[in-house]
Amino acid sequence: MIDIEFKPEKNGLLINQENTLHVLLNISKEVEESPKEVERLPLNLSLVIDRSGSMSGEPLDEAKKCASMLVDRMNENDRLSVVTYESEAEVLLASQPVSHKERFKSQINSIRSGGMTALYDGWSLGAEEVAKTSKGNFISRVLLLSDGQANQGLTDYDVIATHCKTMAEAGVTTSTYGLSEHFNENLMAGMASAGQGRAHYGQTAEDLIDPFQEEFDLLEALLLRRIRLRLMPEKGISFEVLNGYSQDNEGRFILPDLALGADVWALLKIKINSELCAKTVGKKIKLISAYIDYLDHDGLEQRSDTSKLTIDLCNQETFASLEVDETVELRASEVRAATLQENAQVAARAGNWAEVDKIMIELVELGKDNEWIKATTARLRRYSIDRHAEAFSKESLYKSRRMKQRYVAKEEARFDMAYKPMASEPSFLRRKIEEGKREL
Repeated sequence: MIDIEFKPEKNGLLINQENTLHVLLNISKEVEESPKEVERLPLNLSLVIDRSGSMSGEPLDEAKKCASMLVDRMNENDRLSVVTYESEAEVLLASQPVSHKERFKSQINSIRSGGMTALYDGWSLGAEEVAKTSKGNFISRVLLLSDGQANQGLTDYDVIATHCKTMAEAGVTTSTYGLSEHFNENLMAGMASAGQGRAHYGQTAEDLIDPFQEEFDLLEALLLRRIRLRLMPEKGISFEVLNGYSQDNEGRFILPDLALGADVWALLKIKINSELCAKTVGKKIKLISAYIDYLDHDGLEQRSDTSKLTIDLCNQETFASLEVDETVELRASEVRAATLQENAQVAARAGNWAEVDKIMIELVELGKDNEWIKATTARLRRYSIDRHAEAFSKESLYKSRRMKQRYVAKEEARFDMAYKPMASEPSFLRRKIEEGKREL
């Protein structure tokens, strides 16, 4: 059963005036089986590896290790293709069942570096391989790795992102892995966002191990895919979704896939006009309704039941006595921090460090009541003090994406720096201090 829950920051509206409030919308699914009993969906992946000259040495060696690790975690029900690219792209192994793992590993180990970076050509070949066998309940995804800029073939960011979006709408999603200081984070993160996948990066080749494991942990745990959220406000109600989720041609919001043991969410800012609130105390006001369309575990299109949010009108005294929901408050502060980091990334790229410093002060203030924001801001501040534009830009962009659209545990505890996650805890639920560094 799909559960769509509305959680307002305060469970009441002030009478006789316009009201604005944050509302957390949480989507979860009840699963009767234990995690070990839930059969994972078959995978249809293409691993697209940059082998341009800048990948020579340790970067390419570590990329091969990550690729081999991916092969080890797949089985004969899965399909995999391997594509490499430099000045030109090449299908090293066409899409096929992963029944002879040593053959895959041998071909991966044979990859050598040299040439320019025809990034789009590599991605396009990988997407073609996946599309050939994209069907039924397969999870079809391109995993693209690069340490540089798209400097050969098609290089226009917006056009490349549009191609990723088109393939995602056809059922082939894209996740990206940026490596070192020199890759283009706006391009790589933009491809993942348009391609409805995940965006990762590592400051060093070794730092990519975490995101590769996290991606596969997530793929193993997926329950529902292609989730589209329909929000229907009542007359006199307006709303804004603050997470930055894009919308499809029907106006539905495109949400992350739903995974076992994790919820997806949206933070809404809802405005209720004063006329609706000009009623008697205790009167219930219906604000908004929601349902989701999705693909179930068998790859069939489904629609959830509709959930509704209603809130009582109350006077000033009653409203002042209402408690603020801690989860909504924390999530709202994280979304605000994410927006500030996005603004700081733009300012750093423009060389406007005075604006960056101003934003960092506001982030420090937000961190006083949120330990995760406090810890991540401290790491980010080192790069701003050093005026390290590349490191600051990448960390602020990737952290902002994670804060706004991350997976959350059903009963998520407050962040604690001293907490050591258990081995059984899904890696995609962990709140990292620094996105580009491996956590030991």
